[in-house]
Amino acid sequence: MKRVLMFGDVNVDIMMGGMESLPVPDRETICETYELTVGSSAAICACNYASLGGDVSILGLTGQDENGEFMLRKMRTFGINVDLVRRTSEVGTGVTVNLIHGNNRTQVTYPGTIAAFEGASIDSSIVNEFDHLHFAGPYLQTKFRPHITRLLDLASEAGISTSLDPQWDVTECWEFMEEWLPRLTYLFLNRDEALSMSKASSPEESIRWLDVKTACALVKLGSEGVMVRVETAVKVVSAFSVEVVDTTGAGDAFDAAFLLGVLDKGMELEEAVRFANAAGARSCTFIGGVNARSSVDDVSAFLAAQGEE
Repeated sequence: MKRVLMFGDVNVDIMMGGMESLPVPDRETICETYELTVGSSAAICACNYASLGGDVSILGLTGQDENGEFMLRKMRTFGINVDLVRRTSEVGTGVTVNLIHGNNRTQVTYPGTIAAFEGASIDSSIVNEFDHLHFAGPYLQTKFRPHITRLLDLASEAGISTSLDPQWDVTECWEFMEEWLPRLTYLFLNRDEALSMSKASSPEESIRWLDVKTACALVKLGSEGVMVRVETAVKVVSAFSVEVVDTTGAGDAFDAAFLLGVLDKGMELEEAVRFANAAGARSCTFIGGVNARSSVDDVSAFLAAQGEE
């Protein structure tokens, strides 16, 4: 079993589900459900990876507060190794409020420890303990972002594979991305991120742009599937149709399942994408990014129900 280390944000999600309308200024809006749950791209991805049976650790920062204790406790219940998570009393643990109205999700984030996390002390003694490094959401991690190139170089020197899911960059400048692209084994993007980064007018054009810059780019197109180059052809691996309850964390569930497929299950690229599409679709039938708790058997059963082997 490959040992995976995920770097990034460790914050809580507050889920306000079944809102009667989108927020209206100076008016109170009622929701049907409320939940405090695991948030952040890195932690949600790690929880999904652990649920699938993978060996995963996380390196990030929490506050010395109730939300920090909640995150550590919840991640341990999933089987994630949290020994590398740092604590601080200088800022609070990050919080994202998710306002869910139908299939729409509006997020409000207090960065806290997300922005305070930095990686100057991370060196080869940590990196070399793992077989794969995954980076998530660096564009909110202003202090950590400048260290990623160095960590990718350490991984390359040790023959360790790497992956990145950048999440959205509100500046659309994509700082350091030109340095990261040639150093990555896998790059996960959604449609908007791929178009913004490449300045392309279509996902096909963005894939062509990415192909000359990085080893393997996967562009997530929502209900249309995932676009990826398989050998000499660009393919769209179809998504699965489900009754969507909440899309929170679906992309992170995809990332986790894809990585488990290629790292631990020896899947070929297209098979791993199909497996990951199933995990992402199943996640959408639950509120929050970790409540699906999909095992490999769960994803296999979902595929079988869809007529897939």
